[in-house]
Amino acid sequence: MSNQDLDFPLGTSIINLVVSHRLLTAKKIRQLGLYPGQDMVLIELLRKGHRSQNELVQALTVDHSTIAKSANRLQKAGIVSFEKSTADKRVTIISLTDKGRELATKAAAIWRDVEQTAFEDLSEEDVRFFIDYARKITTTFNQKASKDN
Repeated sequence: MSNQDLDFPLGTSIINLVVSHRLLTAKKIRQLGLYPGQDMVLIELLRKGHRSQNELVQALTVDHSTIAKSANRLQKAGIVSFEKSTADKRVTIISLTDKGRELATKAAAIWRDVEQTAFEDLSEEDVRFFIDYARKITTTFNQKASKDN
């Protein structure tokens, strides 16, 4: 087996990109007093107004236990509130409090800033190509993963 067979430039590039993005984003999110990942819950609630735990699981592609733990921490901090669905009492609806809306807005600003940082040395065309290629690769990976299940 040659060394070339042991080079994985796409995988390495993706991992390096994700890790560096996460490091920068997490550093800024922690300054808001949030744990990494909670920002995504808040932004999703800001985007949709309120969501059930199951809707958050699907939107953020995380485990139910992850959402439950995060939502409970956020509720204890007065950032989100819970109420039972009027249509189905088994369903818990999660909403932002005023404090949560303020934090979600700040978290969204951090994400916008990180995106601007990522693309500051790229042309608009480069950005479009990058996003298009990333979507195509993601679709291919997801299709392959579905077939393998």
